[in-house]
Amino acid sequence: MDLSKNYYAILGVPNNVDGKTIKKAYYKLSMINHPDKNGDAIIFSEITEAYDILCSDQRVNYDLKSKFGSNYDESFELFNININLEYDDVKSTREKFKRNEVNDVIISVDDTFNESVEFERFVKCKPCDGTGKDFSSKIIIRDNDGNILKMFDADDGCDFCDGTGQYMGQECSFCNGKGQIGITPCKTCKGEKRILGKQKLSGLKLTGEHTKIESMGHHAKNGNVGHLYLVKSILEDW
Repeated sequence: MDLSKNYYAILGVPNNVDGKTIKKAYYKLSMINHPDKNGDAIIFSEITEAYDILCSDQRVNYDLKSKFGSNYDESFELFNININLEYDDVKSTREKFKRNEVNDVIISVDDTFNESVEFERFVKCKPCDGTGKDFSSKIIIRDNDGNILKMFDADDGCDFCDGTGQYMGQECSFCNGKGQIGITPCKTCKGEKRILGKQKLSGLKLTGEHTKIESMGHHAKNGNVGHLYLVKSILEDW
C-alpha cells in the first residue's frame, strides 16, 4: 500500500463510494487497459493495485492514513516519522532527522501503556549552548618560525581587523577581507548544535487517539523544538 497514491483517482471514483461501485469502475477500466486487449501494462498494474487495496480490509487503513482517504485527519501531517519504543537502526534514524529537520517524536502505545515512556531525542548541546561552536578555543597567529604573534578568544568577528575586513588600509590577510573567521566546532556536538540523548517521562495521561506533550520532541538546528505524540496502537505501523 502506497499512501502517496490516490487510489480513488486512479479508478476514477470519489473516496466515499461503496465497494460495489469500486468493482464496477475497476472492471470497466481493466477491459480497456488489460494487456490482452492491447492495453497499457503499467496502467493496468496501477488500477489493479488500487482495486486490491480499496476492495480489501486495507481500505480502512488507507482511508485513515492517506491524505486521499475518506477518514484522513490533517493533523497526521505532523507524523512524518514514527519512532517506536524499540528500534535497531538508530544511526539511520538520526541521519534522517539531521537531513530533514523532523522535530516531532511519535510513539505508539497500546493497552500495556503504564503512563511512562523512554525514547531518544535530539537536545540542545549544553557545552556550546546550541551554537555548534567552541568559544573556549583560542585563535593563534604565528610567524613563519612558529612564534606566537597574537592570541585571542574565538568569536564571530575577526579580532585582527576588528571585523572591518581591512587592516592598515589593506585587505585583512587573516580573514581575507571578510571580517569574520572560522570558529572551531564544538567538541561535544561536532558543530551539529545538538546531541542525541535518552529521555524518560512518567505520569503521562492519554487524552485521545493521539496525545500531545509540548516541547518534548527534537531540538532543531534553528532552535525550534518539536513535540512528543503518543498515538494509540491503531496507528502503530503508520
